[in-house]
Amino acid sequence: MVGSSAQEMGAKLHIQPASGEPFEVPITGTATIGRTRENTIWLKDSPLVSRQHAIIRCQDTDQYQLVDLGSRNGVYVNDKRVVMPVLLEHGARIRIADNSMTFHEVPDEGTDEHLQATMINTADSDIIEDTHVALMVCDIRAFSTMSEKTPAGDVAQLLGAWFRETANIVVRVGGTLDKFIGDALLAYWGSTANAKLNCGAAFAAAKQMVDLAATRTWPDGTPFRIALALHHGAVSVSNVGVSAARDATIVGDAVNTVFRLEATAKALNQQVVLSGDFVAHVPGVAKFADFGERELKGKSQLVRVFGWGT
Repeated sequence: MVGSSAQEMGAKLHIQPASGEPFEVPITGTATIGRTRENTIWLKDSPLVSRQHAIIRCQDTDQYQLVDLGSRNGVYVNDKRVVMPVLLEHGARIRIADNSMTFHEVPDEGTDEHLQATMINTADSDIIEDTHVALMVCDIRAFSTMSEKTPAGDVAQLLGAWFRETANIVVRVGGTLDKFIGDALLAYWGSTANAKLNCGAAFAAAKQMVDLAATRTWPDGTPFRIALALHHGAVSVSNVGVSAARDATIVGDAVNTVFRLEATAKALNQQVVLSGDFVAHVPGVAKFADFGERELKGKSQLVRVFGWGT
């Protein structure tokens, strides 16, 4: 068990708006940036700022990730336009239209030796062991190839809008968005002890994402294609900071399995791949193709793989 004497790091933004006095906003789990009042950071006097322009999320204990949510005019970090989600470093300069911001890492207020940092391998009471959840990984196919021949601004807008809308699907269907990784997202469903309800909700979200992707194309008209993997298994859920307001993250073999599973989608020519553990909890929902037991990279045990859609 790791000791908790090291000081936990939080974050804040120092904001110089396009007009008005500068102000600061602490960043806990998630902070949204946009033109409308419901955002954590309200840039109300900037018509070039989108209603939902960007989001900052805490992940992996003390890392803060900034994601452009498909804004028309972009987000810039240290004068470079954000295309993929980017990790913010202390002192990072963020520019949105005529608004400038500086990202600061700061010690979490009140963090001391008497507090247990809720990190993986710390206080057992802060970790829910062996919680069974339905997991999803959604990845954009041929993203590297397409992004190389598409203007960066178009890629940023397309990817940001995709992240915004798929994250909304996850939340709307009762799931939790764990993190964005490159052009992929990881989400899970575990709000109920009923595995059938969790897996049914995850599969419903997957179908909605498939339908959403079918309405999209790349700027040159190339179809926008995705691959999804669905698995059910045990994970450890941990808050990623001392503050209860911080986001939670999941770890465990089931997380590795769902990522390995997604890697089989292309070889099997399936848009959605599902583990046998997942399919066992969604009988009769859809007709799945059975590809038998497969060896997944890095796993000693074979995993039964099913497919849905091409």
